[in-house]
Amino acid sequence: MSEDTRGWAAWRARLPVVTIVVVSVAVLTTAITGAAKPPPGLQEIPGGHWVYNSLLQSAFHLDGGTAGIDAQAAVPGDRGSQVVQGDTSGYVVGDTRITPFGKSDLTAGPAQVPPSGEVPVGVETAGGPYLVYRQAGQIIRLGDPPAPISAGGPVGDPVATAEGTLWLPRIASSLLCRLDRGDENLSSCPVPLPAGHSGALTLVGDQLHFVDTSDGVVRAVRSGGLGEPVPMGLGAGTDLRPAANDVAGRVAVLDQTGSRLHLVDPAPGSRRPVTVPLPAGQYDAPVAAGSVVVLVNRSSGRLLTYDATGRQTDEKPLPADGGTARIVRGEDAHVYVDGGQGTHVLVVAKDGRVTDVPVVPPAGKTEQPAPAEPAPGQQPVAPPAERRGQEGRPGPDTGSGADRPGPAKPSQPVRPPSQPVTPPAVPASPPGAPPGVSATGEAGAVTVAWTAAPANRADVTSYRISWAGGSRTVDGGTRRITITGLANGTRYTFTVVAVNKAGTGPGASASATPAAAAAAPALTASYRDGAASLTWTRPDLGGGTLVHYLVTGTGLAQQTVTGTSATYSGLTAGKSYTFTVRAVTRTPDGQTRNGAAAGRTITVPSPAITISRGRDTSSENCDPPDCAAVNVTMKGFAPNTRYSIRLSSSSNTNVRTESTTTGANGSATYNELNYDVPGQTIWVSVQTPDGRITSNRIRWT
Repeated sequence: MSEDTRGWAAWRARLPVVTIVVVSVAVLTTAITGAAKPPPGLQEIPGGHWVYNSLLQSAFHLDGGTAGIDAQAAVPGDRGSQVVQGDTSGYVVGDTRITPFGKSDLTAGPAQVPPSGEVPVGVETAGGPYLVYRQAGQIIRLGDPPAPISAGGPVGDPVATAEGTLWLPRIASSLLCRLDRGDENLSSCPVPLPAGHSGALTLVGDQLHFVDTSDGVVRAVRSGGLGEPVPMGLGAGTDLRPAANDVAGRVAVLDQTGSRLHLVDPAPGSRRPVTVPLPAGQYDAPVAAGSVVVLVNRSSGRLLTYDATGRQTDEKPLPADGGTARIVRGEDAHVYVDGGQGTHVLVVAKDGRVTDVPVVPPAGKTEQPAPAEPAPGQQPVAPPAERRGQEGRPGPDTGSGADRPGPAKPSQPVRPPSQPVTPPAVPASPPGAPPGVSATGEAGAVTVAWTAAPANRADVTSYRISWAGGSRTVDGGTRRITITGLANGTRYTFTVVAVNKAGTGPGASASATPAAAAAAPALTASYRDGAASLTWTRPDLGGGTLVHYLVTGTGLAQQTVTGTSATYSGLTAGKSYTFTVRAVTRTPDGQTRNGAAAGRTITVPSPAITISRGRDTSSENCDPPDCAAVNVTMKGFAPNTRYSIRLSSSSNTNVRTESTTTGANGSATYNELNYDVPGQTIWVSVQTPDGRITSNRIRWT
């Protein structure tokens, strides 16, 4: 067991575990009957949301129903930290440390070093909570002790179901992986995702869906794969961003490029989407809860809410307390927007109305002080540079054994230092280079991401991103920006520098090449000689290189070809077939993309027989002057097949039967039958596997 793990275990051992269980049961009973009261000496914390006020170095509990602060726990943490909560503990998660605290006794425990400096996604669910470091491909299940879990590579946004299963799309391998409740490793990656497609996960009720933005469809996630595609009615686009939860059975999808919000029904044969125009700006992905959709417009600094019909219900300015506001869906299904430093929270009620709540100590509550130094038995809180070993994990203590804190004895109080020494102030210096700079090419754009630069004793106030042809400046809390208006197929290098009051730090760079999915080819389709022939022209490849074309036909096998034509034979007479062709390209950065599809429909002719009176003739059974040939024309039959032709009349259903063979195009002409009885009506028929085909009828004169 590591020293960090022993520290967390020792802290947990001091908490009244049995009493905590009683509190949980009491809270449940109160919710059902309204009769129970919490045991004396402990606080009853209802469901709600925890926010970290970095100026007060405290975590505050906010009751979503009353929009009031009802508890405070003094916890040391980093600026801009978030709080995630489990059943009995909360966790203050920052850039350099993860610090637990008891939700009942409001006591802070020993800190641990996070596996990465990136901002993780916190997931509050049964069996959790979890921290998902998407770029690092690392998952931490917080608890006693915390469990690190490898995701096997970078992952997309996670989604957790009600029973506690965590689903994560593994980006590089186009697989959907699951982490079952209580597992120490990813359970499996049972669902393949379309290679090269972009998209995200969402829950409709508790049914998991994959929103495929490359094809503009939504598919239910089944046990062995994806269900049938349901068109969203929006077209395809990499700028489509869905919410992680439904709103009254619909999926909220943000169209960033078109500045629109769509509410999409994911059911087969679904209703038309509801489309809501939005004010211009740069939006975060939507967050949905119950019947409310919440959007943050970063450009205008405004929060907007909409109901399940698309009607706007409220609008408020974001908290102006510095840093980047964070929008979360609380475990009580309310939506909260935390200010960058946690001094204000916007609470979105179930009707979409927004309340601005200042984060201040609750009246009549006693604050639990956070120790300036770790208490006996705790691991000291130290920056990662002092505690990390290989691969960012906690390393050995370099000090002597006498300097390390040991277990506390209950009868021995902690003695404060007799003469505190104030170290001399170190002046601020410009920030360090931002670590982890990455660049990802998109259609006419590149997304640049980075992690927080070393502040060097003065807060980073902004980041400047520059490239050949332009530059952008963002605030110090931003970690990602999309640069648009770039030329597909051109490689760009982006340099990111951090700025604080002491100056501008060194830069870090990454390169990427914008590339769009290929346009739809110009497709033609025709039917001839029993087969469908498809031809097309090479489309605009959007800056990528052609891998192959994907060709599909209704109920027919998919073909991959590198030329510009394809053929399908063995088609069924009288049936319609829809054929599609799309180009698959590889971007200069190695990504595979499916282009837009072109489609054409053809209908195979049904079998048909036509007869007419031919030339005068005679035979042993046919006498002039009434004897003449019966001309038979067959079309739409199986090619190269022998058929029996039966001549019938109104007085004899089988005057004569003879045979002929169709050609390669399924047609035949036969003129060897004859007839000579005036006043009779005649016709011919041919037996096929699908039934007997009968010609037109003519009266013999």
